[in-house]
Amino acid sequence: MATYFLRTKHISRGKGARATRAAAYRAGERILDERTSEVYDCSDRRDVAYKEVVLPADLAARPDMAWTQDRAVLWNAAEHAGLRRNSRLARELLVLLPPELSSTQRTDLVRSFAGELADKYRCAVDVCLHQPRPGADARNHHAHLLMTTREVTPDGFGRRTDLEHNGQERRRVGLTGSSLDEYLRIRERWAELTNESLRRAGLAASVDHRSLERQGIDREPVPSIPEKVFYAERKRGVPSAAGDAIRARHREREEARQTPGERARVVDRQKAELRDRASKELKEREAQPKRIPWGALSREERNAHRRARYEERRVVERQDPVREARRRESSRLAERARRQANPEAVREAKRRWRQANADEVNRKQREYRAARRAAALSPPPRATAAQSARNWKTYRHHHASAPTAEEAARAWRELGKTAPGSPSAAASQGARPVIDRTADSAPVAGPSRITNPDHDFGP
Repeated sequence: MATYFLRTKHISRGKGARATRAAAYRAGERILDERTSEVYDCSDRRDVAYKEVVLPADLAARPDMAWTQDRAVLWNAAEHAGLRRNSRLARELLVLLPPELSSTQRTDLVRSFAGELADKYRCAVDVCLHQPRPGADARNHHAHLLMTTREVTPDGFGRRTDLEHNGQERRRVGLTGSSLDEYLRIRERWAELTNESLRRAGLAASVDHRSLERQGIDREPVPSIPEKVFYAERKRGVPSAAGDAIRARHREREEARQTPGERARVVDRQKAELRDRASKELKEREAQPKRIPWGALSREERNAHRRARYEERRVVERQDPVREARRRESSRLAERARRQANPEAVREAKRRWRQANADEVNRKQREYRAARRAAALSPPPRATAAQSARNWKTYRHHHASAPTAEEAARAWRELGKTAPGSPSAAASQGARPVIDRTADSAPVAGPSRITNPDHDFGP
């Protein structure tokens, strides 16, 4: 039976999302985020049935719009177009496709819907159809439509689309109605296109975008489980506290339907409880220090945070070096055991990583070699007279045990006077010069003392 489902959400940098990561996951491709240098590789996906970047009809055939057909170029441009830390980089529409239709019919349905969106809002729509994964519900044919929040032009991105305006912005550009009305029109149009496709296929099934109350159906709607709660329960195989609370409220509303007027009171009470809890959680979050999502940081900001964490680790190491050494040794032994347990898997993982990151590794190597060549060709900076004097003083301080040139010359003269066969040899009785190297005095050669230890230009 065909079921209606359409949900929209923003790919927002303020929530740590990335348009490049979203596009790579949905299309099953490998995309390098030029803004953060992160590589998102989802090329191992096998459930992508169809993908295409749909443009407005009057721009699709133009050769200067070819840049939009490369997802890496398109969504990196969207990342660079969002200048703020909380920029909305893309809008996603997730739709459920009727399982009664064939693969070609589902593709035509989504392409026609994406074409209307692109023509109306002058944006690029990245369409990806997904098949049910092994072990999942066989009816779970769905499509992701990733829309740019800005209009596409031959010169790049333009102004924001009409769908992204709200309130005063809509009135300023001459739009009627609210952004909610715009969203409801999109929901209605998807229902119309779906029903047209079902009729062309000769099927009696149909979908309705309206609520059960507006359709005149007196029953409680199926509870909506949030995506994170649903996947957490499926992964662990047991219900969660959040999911149990949602199902308990649903059962309470169903039981209240048996008493006239009771359901309205139960719904009002549940809404009041949820508002109070949300208000309490909001106050608790506001009282805490503001945390910026990791995905909203640039490459320089991430490196600054990493350096701060490394410095904190160094402080911990200095406080308890023995414990830190034990931790490192245990980590090293665990890693060694993992490598020895399955060495072929480790080598295969290295080969896959080198193949997946070859472009990035080669780029960094080229940058490193260029920097080395530039450093070798550039002349070394010449020291000033003051710097040379300071360097010499530092050298004398660290190498005080060696005689200076003047001391060596004086010692050589004294040695010549006392050498065998010289006239003064008998008078000196073979005495040799003694160099005084006490810690708190200047070097002395013989009876005279060097009074200026800072240079060798005379006593």
